[in-house]
Amino acid sequence: MLYSIIRQLFTASFLVFFFAGFGQEKDSGKAVPLFSTNDILRLTLKGDIKSLINDVGEERKEHPTIVEYVENNDTIRLNVQIETRGNFRRSKANCNFPPLSLNFKKKQVKNTLFDDINKVKLVTHCKSNSKLFQQYVLEEYLIYRTYNIISDTSYRVRLAFITYYDTVSDEIFQESYSIFIESDKVLEERLNLIEFEKKYVMQDKTKYDHMSKLAVFQYMIGNTDWAVTTLHNIKLFTSDTTLPAYAIPYDFDWSGMVNTMYAIPLPRFGTKSVTERIFRGFCQPLEEYKTTFEYFNSKKPEIYALYQNFDLLKESERKRIRSYLDDFYKIIGNDKLIKVEFLDACLK
Repeated sequence: MLYSIIRQLFTASFLVFFFAGFGQEKDSGKAVPLFSTNDILRLTLKGDIKSLINDVGEERKEHPTIVEYVENNDTIRLNVQIETRGNFRRSKANCNFPPLSLNFKKKQVKNTLFDDINKVKLVTHCKSNSKLFQQYVLEEYLIYRTYNIISDTSYRVRLAFITYYDTVSDEIFQESYSIFIESDKVLEERLNLIEFEKKYVMQDKTKYDHMSKLAVFQYMIGNTDWAVTTLHNIKLFTSDTTLPAYAIPYDFDWSGMVNTMYAIPLPRFGTKSVTERIFRGFCQPLEEYKTTFEYFNSKKPEIYALYQNFDLLKESERKRIRSYLDDFYKIIGNDKLIKVEFLDACLK
């Protein structure tokens, strides 16, 4: 009997320690200058812009460009090599303005806004001269910011209003909002992590509490376009390869919260629209789900304020997104809906 009691106490203590360890978030380190503020960055890219955006084949090259911005009343000019990137958005059948990758010279950016930046991704507007596609960029930016509220073990972003100046035609080619996304290297240095490039890691073998929040977050924004096991729109980072890794998401333009005109639901889910939520997280006891839901409830005022105070978003879009979030919070506050949406639908 005494042995049985000791064993039960040991098991309980181990589980408390086990879940506490899995629930830890990484403390955020110091951000590089580009991502140290949420102020909108205004800059100009000068070069052969037409040639750049048309270079979307498999044999792409880097194009010399000048980055120009004003800081403390001084105009800063930096040389950069820019290349088109992406898969879906790089196709001319889908977008006429592809995402970009900027490659800076490390010595030149020292003590500038791009200090400690080597390569950095830029999410662009996909379709030029379209207010709708500009809204898509702003909404995807806000989803990144929303996940920053949920977890700082996440990619930081910076919204930029960019003037693309074509030096061949000597005229402005495009003016639009874009998103700079923190590179893997910068994230690694900020969080003191290393990328864990291993596929077929099951969700419940990653950081436990962090994964719980991630799966609920993806459900909240109506995103099914992700998978931990195949590293689809997910990257794994760890402080030690012998320990569970943090799963960190990116690319949210196919989520129901953005609801782009080109986003279609994956056939295997049997949904008619990407706005229909499907939970793709691993199964947990009801009490553990409710702990995660309580956390999301604690973040609700900050999330709603983010959208309400973002003036660049059209009022109609603010109302649509607020209603979409209202539905999520209604679900996680109702035991019957929790059973249907989470307990019955989770990955077993």
